[in-house]
Amino acid sequence: MNEFFWLICGVWCGIGGSIFAWFKLSKGIKSGEFSQAGVLSFVRGMAFWIFVPCLVLWILQFSVSGATQPNYLSWPSPQKYIALALQVFVWAALAGWVLFKDGADTLSRFSVGFFRGPKFMHTSAAFKFYAIAAILSGIYFVFSSHT
Repeated sequence: MNEFFWLICGVWCGIGGSIFAWFKLSKGIKSGEFSQAGVLSFVRGMAFWIFVPCLVLWILQFSVSGATQPNYLSWPSPQKYIALALQVFVWAALAGWVLFKDGADTLSRFSVGFFRGPKFMHTSAAFKFYAIAAILSGIYFVFSSHT
């Protein structure tokens, strides 16, 4: 199963998650809370930004050996460094979208269709915090566990 980890991750989280998002948010389209174009753009972006990096990681893993563990920090060069560069690129894209563009507002608006919780958990500021926390925890993992 390890040899298909990244492919399964991309299909399950990227494509499956986008389908789930479409069904959950389509209720808001029917009620007029969301536009169909806005939801479609969101779920397409979600599928792309999760599935494509996972697909690239799976191809890189497969290029090492099908039996290689999915932990790309244990892969040989150049696959390890390409995967690390991809991870940094995805983190930078997330930070740019959430912190400097309309990503936090988009996530805040659509989050009401996904989960319930206190109002403060659905704010743009909360999503900026979530993004920073995710990126910092990823950086901590990469540099603390594998140096």
